[in-house]
Amino acid sequence: MVQNSTKKQRNIIITSVIIVVLVVSSIGAAIIINQLTVTRISLSLSTNQTEVIQGSSSQIQVNVDSKGTPENTTLIANLNSSSIQCSFAPATGKSSFNSTLTINVSDSTPSGNYSLTVKISSDTTISNASCIISVLNKNVTVSGIIGVTSPYAVSIDSLQFKDLQTDAVYTIAFPSTAGYASDYSIVLRNEETYNVTVNFNYGLPNFTPFSASGFIGNLTVNAPAESNTMQGQDFSYAHLQ
Repeated sequence: MVQNSTKKQRNIIITSVIIVVLVVSSIGAAIIINQLTVTRISLSLSTNQTEVIQGSSSQIQVNVDSKGTPENTTLIANLNSSSIQCSFAPATGKSSFNSTLTINVSDSTPSGNYSLTVKISSDTTISNASCIISVLNKNVTVSGIIGVTSPYAVSIDSLQFKDLQTDAVYTIAFPSTAGYASDYSIVLRNEETYNVTVNFNYGLPNFTPFSASGFIGNLTVNAPAESNTMQGQDFSYAHLQ
C-alpha cells in the first residue's frame, strides 16, 4: 500500500511539471506572436539641415521602415512658418516605403532658421524626425576694394561680374577720377559663382590712354541665413604690359 501511495505521488509530480511546462510554453508562444504582430515604425530623413534660397525649393528623402504587420501610414509636416510649403510624394503608403519631401520657400519668407518636424501616423504608431530649414537671402550686397597696379598711370573704368549659372553680367561703372583703386558695392545672387573682370584705362600723362581688361578670378557668393552682406571682398590686378 505504501508503494502505491509513492507511485501516486510521483504521478502527481510529473503531471504538475508537465502542466508548468505547457503554461510556460504557451506564455512564450504568446510573447513571440505578439512581437510578430505588433507594428513598430521608424522614420528617418536624409539630412538634418537643408539650405533654401528665397523663392526656390529643396528636396529631402524620407524613409519609413517598419517591423511587424504592415500598416497604412500618413506623413505630416509641422513647420512654424506659413510662407514655407511642404509636400510629400507619396504622402501615404504601406509601411515600409520611401517618400520625397519638397520644401517650397516664397520670396517673402524672412531669412533665418526654421524647425521642421516630420511625423508619421498609423493605426497604432506615431513616430517623428526633425531637421532645420535655413532660408537664405536671394540677393546679397558684396563690397570691397578693387585695385590695379601698372607701370603706367591707371584709371579703373568698370568692374564686371559674370554669373556662371545664368551668363548674366553685373557691372559697376566708376568715375573717370577713380584712379588705380576704388571701393565698390554691388548686389549679386546668393549661392552663385561669378567670373570677375576689371576694365581700366592706362597710359602716359598727356597722351591718349589705352583701354584694357583683366580677369581677376572667380567669386562665390555664400551668405548664411540671416545675413545679406559679404564685406571685405577685395580684388587686385597686376597690369605688367
